[in-house]
Amino acid sequence: MQKEPLKDGTIEAYRAGYKDLDRIWSVLSKACGLSDAEYWSLLMIREGALTQHEISERLFMSKQTVNSAFRQLVKKGLVRLTAQEDNLRVKQIVLTEEGERFSRRYIDDMLRLEERVWMELPAEERVLLTRLTRKYNGLLDAELQKHLK
Repeated sequence: MQKEPLKDGTIEAYRAGYKDLDRIWSVLSKACGLSDAEYWSLLMIREGALTQHEISERLFMSKQTVNSAFRQLVKKGLVRLTAQEDNLRVKQIVLTEEGERFSRRYIDDMLRLEERVWMELPAEERVLLTRLTRKYNGLLDAELQKHLK
């Protein structure tokens, strides 16, 4: 039995769109042999993150999940962890040569692909999508905070 398509303008349709975007990124991470956490961690490094703590905060992932991802990235030879001079307990993330090549191929290429697709949308749609997403997220966050009190 085939499901009826979700009606535009419903919360179910919005959630389905969000899940589909997440699925697309997950397909990419799997295609290059990484878990989602490993892939997103490499992407954060490309965007300037230097520590596992910083990546954990940016991705809203538990420290254990990020730590596990980094154990795998080290094992795969893509990153190495070095102690910071001022705090030996904090490890700075450094891409290895192989990690640099891998990131150029899989991270940078996907970011360029995403940018090309984004630019296919008319400017007013890009602005509207960004504004509405921020507005929705802000309203949902405010309601959640009220609910949790």
